[in-house]
Amino acid sequence: MNYLRMFGGAVLETSAGPVTGRAAQRHRVALLALLSTTRRLYRSRDQLITFLWPDTDAEHGRKLLSDSIYRINQALGGDALVCRGDDVRLNRKQLTCDVAELEAAAEASDWRRVAELYRGPFLDGFFVPGSPDFDQWMDSERAHYLRIASKALEELAAVARDDGRVGEAVECWQRLAELAPDDSRVTMELMRALEASGNRAGALRQARAHTTLLRETIGVEPDKEVIELTTRITRNSAPTPSGPTIAVLPFSSVGDSGSNSYFADGVSEELIFLLSRTPGLHVASRTSSFAYRDLRIDVRELARRLNVAWILEGSVRRLAGGLRVSAQLIDASNGFQVWSESFDRTELDIVAIQTEISKAITKRLQPTASNTVATVSPISARIAPDRETYDLYLQARYQWHRRTEESIGTSIKLLENVVSRNPAYARAWVGLADAYAVTAFYDYLRPHAGFPQAELAARRAIELDDTLAAPHATIAYVDTYYRWDWAAAETGFQRAIALEPTSSTAHQWYANLLTARGRFEEAETSMRRAAELDPLSMVAQAAIGWVLMFANQAQRAVEHLRGSLQLDPTYCLSYYWMGLALIRNRQPREAIPYLKRALKLAAGPTRPSTRVLAGLARASALSGQTTDARCILDGLLEDEQNGLYVPSFQLGKVYQSLGEIPTALSRFERAFDERAHSMAYLRVDAELWPLAREPRFRKLLERVEQSSRDMPVGLRAS
Repeated sequence: MNYLRMFGGAVLETSAGPVTGRAAQRHRVALLALLSTTRRLYRSRDQLITFLWPDTDAEHGRKLLSDSIYRINQALGGDALVCRGDDVRLNRKQLTCDVAELEAAAEASDWRRVAELYRGPFLDGFFVPGSPDFDQWMDSERAHYLRIASKALEELAAVARDDGRVGEAVECWQRLAELAPDDSRVTMELMRALEASGNRAGALRQARAHTTLLRETIGVEPDKEVIELTTRITRNSAPTPSGPTIAVLPFSSVGDSGSNSYFADGVSEELIFLLSRTPGLHVASRTSSFAYRDLRIDVRELARRLNVAWILEGSVRRLAGGLRVSAQLIDASNGFQVWSESFDRTELDIVAIQTEISKAITKRLQPTASNTVATVSPISARIAPDRETYDLYLQARYQWHRRTEESIGTSIKLLENVVSRNPAYARAWVGLADAYAVTAFYDYLRPHAGFPQAELAARRAIELDDTLAAPHATIAYVDTYYRWDWAAAETGFQRAIALEPTSSTAHQWYANLLTARGRFEEAETSMRRAAELDPLSMVAQAAIGWVLMFANQAQRAVEHLRGSLQLDPTYCLSYYWMGLALIRNRQPREAIPYLKRALKLAAGPTRPSTRVLAGLARASALSGQTTDARCILDGLLEDEQNGLYVPSFQLGKVYQSLGEIPTALSRFERAFDERAHSMAYLRVDAELWPLAREPRFRKLLERVEQSSRDMPVGLRAS
């Protein structure tokens, strides 16, 4: 059966796949759209010509219309368009469409079916040049179907709420908020649903996104009711830590052009680390604190947003041979400064200064914590007493947080220099382990070159200080993605979380393992916990959609990722995962613009992201644009021939999308030999399920499951 889909875009399909070529040209798709609604069973030739070719004379217009009807019927293999005298109508026995199905579902009050069919605005992104009447008609239709979809979602949300199905109510209100992001009533309903589900951080993120949209895009203030609800959730519903809470703002760099900003950032980050190691003291994450850099916000408002009672801020001035560090502790309840100190020392004393500051803070806050706060002098704070080593370490951390291929590579070189200067510096080994692990995961390095180095560095950090949580999480990360040792990975993540329950990264990486093992409900819970611990972490927020995608809930994944894009429209991974989720949702054509945007955001000075390129090739192939897909594939193969690492797993999925199954299987087998991290998801990747009937694929799956038991111990402790 031929099918015309117009919600979320425009796609004309036959049983063989999407229609391309002349029959899919804009004017011909527009012709089908004009005839698709059940409210108008036919249109006259003159009406259609006026809509589509308003600037042509009658004779030429009729020729264009006749040619369009012929091309469409030829492509669809029958009389999809029928002419009766001067009238033209759609033969619904030859061509069905989602518009007619949605109208029938709405007529029957089948709101769930309406919600399933409405995948986005009517003819989203579609236009016909020089056709103002068509544009006006299309806008009217868009508004009509938006009203139907909104009614359906609100009906479903109300029923789900009344039946106690809170998660389903959240999904419906999230979709409705995406359709009407400026609607305060919808925003408040979503906030209440999120609060009822226990996701208070999500409710506050929604309020922030709504407020930002109104202020920066529309130029109006949010409704008073939204502000009051936000305040109530923040003050009355937010979990109250058992001890004092503090945020360390990024220290300012004074007296230079900004070239030493890495040093001030490093001082702030090390203070966050030292204070977070203090029992009974709850410290806002670096992501959250640094998000408010340079924003002129009253300290009381800032503390409210970060859900802390105290703020530590300060400045760093580097002088010739000397250093001045100033720090102030502020009581957020009234904005008053309760402690301040300036330190004029040499740069050799920076670690001592940080320790003094952390001791002063814990001493000042000790009475508020019922004597639960105790000063800690962690082993990991030991470093060589020379200025250059510590300066290199701070530069490395600064480069690490930029998170590009080039900056992480620079970070690795700097950290290797640091540990060669001071092999006893545990924190530097932790940074090196994380840098190698992430570099291998993002395919900047071959797995054999990245993951073992990450494990070596992490084990060295544990030897120096076994109370650090991060290296345990990194080793578990390697067990997940390189060794495929699921039991060891779970033990490692649980150890890391026990050592540092507030580590967003440990919960996020544990969710990755749970996803790979098909434990999707646990994975979603763990990923949401990661997002709650670090509310401004875009990777944790967007990765919830990634989990839903693997859980075979592609539509939920798409809806969640749309929300992530509202929070940060420049975040590359949200676009990349949105593209993959749309492919999973059988919307490859709609995935293309998201993947192109991800490609632009991920582009580095040396080469584009191979993973995003492979995703774009797959979307192109699945939407019938095989020429574009093969062009991208040829470029990736050329990179491989030139010695660059191109993951065979991703190439295998491109070949599968092109229908070249034997070549795809060969690539997956090669990915096994490479120890490609994506092989960890072989058994839960729904796109690969059609290969289950292939003996080579079944054997490969067995090899992955058996791999951890057969692999030599190697770097793993005996």
